[in-house]
Parts: sequence; C-alpha cells; structure tokens
Amino acid sequence: MSDCRLILLDLDGTLLDSRKTISSRNLAALQKCRAKGIGIGVATARGEATAARFTAQIEPDVLIAYSGALVRRGGDIIYQCPFTREESAALVGAGVAAGRGMTVDCVHTTYANRVISFFNEPGMTYTDFADFDECAFKICIEGTDREFAEKTAALIEDCSWLAFSDCNWFKFSKSNVSKGSVIPYIEQAMGITKDEIVAFGDDYVDVEMLAQCGVGVAMGNAVDGVRQYADIVIGDNDSDAIADYIENNLL
Repeated sequence: MSDCRLILLDLDGTLLDSRKTISSRNLAALQKCRAKGIGIGVATARGEATAARFTAQIEPDVLIAYSGALVRRGGDIIYQCPFTREESAALVGAGVAAGRGMTVDCVHTTYANRVISFFNEPGMTYTDFADFDECAFKICIEGTDREFAEKTAALIEDCSWLAFSDCNWFKFSKSNVSKGSVIPYIEQAMGITKDEIVAFGDDYVDVEMLAQCGVGVAMGNAVDGVRQYADIVIGDNDSDAIADYIENNLL
C-alpha cells in the first residue's frame, strides 16, 4: 500500500475491549499517529449519541456512524442516507407488532423500547414508540427468524438487513449504506485514496471496509467470515494489538 494517511477503527469488538473501554496504550498509539500526520477515523454501527463518550476521547478526523448512514469530516456532514419518516414508521411498526426488542438510531439519540443488557449506554432514550415520528438512520430488531427479517425489509424499497454475529438481533438500513460504500466520500473530502487507509474491524458490518481499504486488519476475535477478507489478523480486542500493529508498521 501507499503510506498510510488515515486509520479507520470500528469500536465494539475492535478498539473497545470487553469492558467497553479504550486502553491507554491504544489511545496513546493513535495520538502518536496524529502527531505524525496520520488521520484517525471511527467507523461504527453506533449512533452519534452512544458513540459520543468514545469519540470525545479520540476526537476523530472522520466519523462513520450508523454503519455508514452518516459520515462527518470534522463537524461537517459529507454524506447521509437515513430512512424517510414513512419508511422508519413502517419498520418500527413491524417491530412493535411482533413484540420485539428494538433500537432506533436518530440524529439526536438512540431510542430503545427496553433495557438491553449488552447495549445499555449513556445517550439512549427509552420509549414504547407509540408516538415515534422521526427519520431513522439505522433500526435494529431482536430476533433469529430470518424470514421475519426478510419480510420486514420488504416493507419498504431499498432496505437491507444483516444479522449480528454476537447477539440475536438484525440491523436494517438503506441498501446502499455500509462502512465500505462511503469510502469514496472520505477520499474526496480528505484528498486521499483508499489505498492510503488502514482499517480495523471484527464483524460482518466491517467486511466491505476491510476489503476496500489499502490494508484490512481483522481482530483476533473477529468472526471467521470477516477474517477471510482481511490482509492480516492481529490479537484480540482485550490486548493492545492495535497499538502493536501501529508501532510496528506505521510509526
């Protein structure tokens, strides 16, 4: 690859350890990269509100949020692709009718209809969705029934779904939205090429990003279906494997 000019980091399962914290060594390595002129980007399935306590630590040059439905360069939005109010209402209605747990990422908050043990984050708003009337960037609905996921996505045009590997939930977003599909917008905004980006990830939502960037780095805890798209597999997210990689290859 060309010299690295941007690092893109998934949060959960990648930069965040199992306690949902960023190790001081990994954070210091990122700061050293910035001092060398390498940009730092966060690419997360989280909404801006639930990612805020981590982005405050990192102060990323680029933020890919909602699995690619919104991209910021500094404080400016350079890409966004939310569901319309009508589309959002149709998907939320399906989740409510099925009595499923649900999270809905909107611009100012992430809504949930129950406390979710693995994702009870500051910045969440709890609601029964009875009066919901907003544009959602991403909607997650609890379940393992793929037929339910297919029928729900088919309620609107241009909707795709993906099962998470570490929990029994489905993610719904616009069909043209992914962490990888927004790379061209970042290239244009930063004046770089994808070959100058090193990306780190661990789950299915990271596959396209890892495959497209100059170097795709899978965590040791990544699912097998992700590792095959990476150029290298490093240690797991409970180690300082990201710092090791940065210190040995980028600094």
